[in-house]
Amino acid sequence: MAHRHSLLFACLFLLLLASPTLASKCDSGDLKALLSIKQSLGNPSILSSWVPSTSCCSWAHLQCDRAGRVNSITIRDSNLAGTIPPSVTDLTALISLAFIDLPGLTGPIPTSIFTLKTLQQVTVIRTSVSGFSGPVPDSISQLSQIDTLDLSANKITGPIPASLSKLPKLRFLDLSHNQLTGSIPSGLVHGNFAFLILSHNLLTGRIPVDYGSTDFDTINLSHNRLIGDASFLFGAQKKTTEIYLAWNQLEFDISNVAFPKGLTDLDLSHNKITGRVPVSIRDLAKVHKLDLSYNKLCGQIPSVGVNTHLGVAAFGHNKCLCGGPLAPCHKN
Repeated sequence: MAHRHSLLFACLFLLLLASPTLASKCDSGDLKALLSIKQSLGNPSILSSWVPSTSCCSWAHLQCDRAGRVNSITIRDSNLAGTIPPSVTDLTALISLAFIDLPGLTGPIPTSIFTLKTLQQVTVIRTSVSGFSGPVPDSISQLSQIDTLDLSANKITGPIPASLSKLPKLRFLDLSHNQLTGSIPSGLVHGNFAFLILSHNLLTGRIPVDYGSTDFDTINLSHNRLIGDASFLFGAQKKTTEIYLAWNQLEFDISNVAFPKGLTDLDLSHNKITGRVPVSIRDLAKVHKLDLSYNKLCGQIPSVGVNTHLGVAAFGHNKCLCGGPLAPCHKN
């Protein structure tokens, strides 16, 4: 799910970057940098179009702006090996940088790329046992224009730098499927339609209360070691569509929670949540995934609404829930 959102953002972003008329040739400094990048990566076949006898603005895997400056590079699904070449930093008009599904790229994330103050989108995704290691570079906080940061499915360790909260335009943050530790800093994402995806890490502590006022589309903190209350993430008038908090140690009473009416995905399973299934579950007309299983819920499940389309798995393994789709409640 996280990767689907990230790739959607990338595609939309690249469409915005595309110019209706590309310049006839690219900047000489960019040309030199691109040929250095190709050489550093071992002249892979995926970059076979990168030859100096042609305009680099016509090469595959990149785009130029109207001035002939390279503003986007996207390389994906290749067996090239090595590290991100330092010559990337010589592309001083670069707005979007994406290395996706390149299991041969390893090592720490080079801090030099974060000196490119023009960057608005950085995507570095792995889906194999290899990948980038080391901490999240604190120097990312220099990217004042960045909107999207995706470093998912790597081997990144250490805490999430609190300095990321200083990025005023960061709206999409995906650090999932890493080995991050420590607590979640406050204020990591901003603006409308925000995405915060930190699942499948080793994060501990409480969810910062200020996220209760964040305008989320998606928040995914599942598969961590978080504790405490998460009820402030909900609200009938919120526009959130996806909330994933499963496989933590969250502990709060859900009885009076008002679910956002536009929710399509809600997973609170494998926690220590108490109380009754709230009546606001009846208002979830758009939901297609709902899982409240493996908690400490009790009482009768509201009998009218979305739960008529859900099976036992959505409510099972609770303390004493009853009513459809579970066994009928016993009358005293």
